[in-house]
Amino acid sequence: MARGGINKALVKQAREAVLNKGHNPSIDAVRVELGNTGSKSTIHRYLREVEEESSARLDDEALLSQPIKELIGRLASCLKEEAQTIITENQNRYDQQVKTLTSKVGELENILARSKTEIQNKDHELSNALAELSDRQASENALKTQVIEAKQAETILKAVLDEKQVRIDSQEEKHRHNRDAMEHYRQSVKEQREQDQRRHEQQMQQLQADIRTLNQTISVKQTDITQLNKDNGRLVAELGTAQKTAVTLESAHSKLQGQFDSLAFTESSLEEQITKMKAQCIELESLKENIEKLKSWKEVEQVNRAKLEAEVAFKTDMIDRLMSEKNRNTSDPADKENGYQSVKDK
Repeated sequence: MARGGINKALVKQAREAVLNKGHNPSIDAVRVELGNTGSKSTIHRYLREVEEESSARLDDEALLSQPIKELIGRLASCLKEEAQTIITENQNRYDQQVKTLTSKVGELENILARSKTEIQNKDHELSNALAELSDRQASENALKTQVIEAKQAETILKAVLDEKQVRIDSQEEKHRHNRDAMEHYRQSVKEQREQDQRRHEQQMQQLQADIRTLNQTISVKQTDITQLNKDNGRLVAELGTAQKTAVTLESAHSKLQGQFDSLAFTESSLEEQITKMKAQCIELESLKENIEKLKSWKEVEQVNRAKLEAEVAFKTDMIDRLMSEKNRNTSDPADKENGYQSVKDK
């Protein structure tokens, strides 16, 4: 039913009717209760004045009945207990996660410290191994140089030996020719002596002198051959010594090559261990990021906890205000029943 105008009393009456129905006394609800009359600004102004008056009366606890006070107390206690339970569970869960992660981070930091120490030791060992390898390579190069020099000396000795052998062969050939010539000469002399012994007596003396000269020459040549044989033996001994030196150098080279291969394998193993240590460092950084995230989550939870506590306080205050307003007319049993029902709905 439409009305000609509204005033504070009508707005107050409409507000109470809306509250009795268990609805929120908003501007639109009060205007509907007034029959869709009056401007919203006027209704809003009257509602604010009525609520200020009601809030002034809500501070008087004497207006509340004992059952309502107990109901409000139980509701507020339940809300606080539920809120505290949620907060305690979240706090315990967070504390347990932080404790677990802190323990794991401590273990990983210990592992990281040990790993860094091992890496430093391995780096030191690698440096020593590389230095030793460098020294051995220098020794190997020196040995290679000695081998090359020995081979060069061997080549020279072989050339000298070949030259000596050629000279020996040449002297033997000359000696053989001399023997053949002597034999031929003797045979000729013998034939000439048989045919004309008398005619050649003086020549025989000359020939004997020549023979002595040739014998001396042969003796000298034999002495040269003996000396050449001695030189040849000495060169053969030197060649054997050079060959033994070459074999020794080859054996030393093989040993150095084996040591080099062992050092290369050690270096590969050290590189694999360094790669594993780096992977563990990356995992530790990831865990640190997770801890930072958990710290951020803790801060958010603390903010949510504060909001929840504020909300609980606000709802408790709202219940107190609503119950005070509902019981301002304690003489009306129907109003008490409706107020109790409204509190239950809230």
